[in-house]
Amino acid sequence: MGYATLDAALAFQNNVPPINTHVAITDCLKSDGNFLIHHFVANQLKANKPVILVGLAQIFNHYFLIGRKLGINLQTYKQAGKFLFIDGLTHLNEYTCETPYPPSKAPTAPTDTLDYKNHQDNVLKSFYSLLCQYVLQKPGSLLILDDISVLLYNGFQLGQVTSFIAKLKSLMESVQGTLLTVMHADEEGTEDIEQDNFIKTVLYGSNIVIQVQPLNSGLARDVHGQIDIVHGPKSNNTDIIAQSMHYKILDNNVHFFAKGVSQM
Repeated sequence: MGYATLDAALAFQNNVPPINTHVAITDCLKSDGNFLIHHFVANQLKANKPVILVGLAQIFNHYFLIGRKLGINLQTYKQAGKFLFIDGLTHLNEYTCETPYPPSKAPTAPTDTLDYKNHQDNVLKSFYSLLCQYVLQKPGSLLILDDISVLLYNGFQLGQVTSFIAKLKSLMESVQGTLLTVMHADEEGTEDIEQDNFIKTVLYGSNIVIQVQPLNSGLARDVHGQIDIVHGPKSNNTDIIAQSMHYKILDNNVHFFAKGVSQM
């Protein structure tokens, strides 16, 4: 279901990330790391382990359509209770309070919504409480936040967001689960002190970091970018091999290969 060449490189047991682990994916405008999310979702579901995906950047239909290309029907898993989709995009702030909700029985309806209207004093605290309910119901799950940069873009304070992520990491450890976060880390963002501090703080609390970057040489026909797999500061898994690879995105797959080895 996932990308076989990436499975070989990561060498995770049963092709799923270790429990009690925070996997941080960083990408940039020129190289979107969204394709990695589908790899982890597919492998987790194949291993009969639950997935809780918080869509801060996309609605359910986005993940459903890409999943279908990869041969996985997320709607079926959602109906079976193995895949939970939490809408974190359409009602995230006070400006979206009047956005209509999809009919509860519609195929594209989310499992639940991070709803700004439901907060009292601390919005992210209410979001954490909602996610906590589902995580406790699904021990051993993979919790994915795509992507956490959206929280900063929507005006949440740096300290609140980093505390929110730290609490979610502790929560996942309490249920023998795994946390996976995606965030933008463009070089241009280093001029923004808050954004730069945010990236460094999240990475500091991670066990595995996967960086998605464009080629230094620019666009190429057979290579779309490169990923670097590195140990995070909190890493305690010496089996993970730090490495750098190129990748090429196909219609229903992604190929990963050693740098300098062209793929047709």
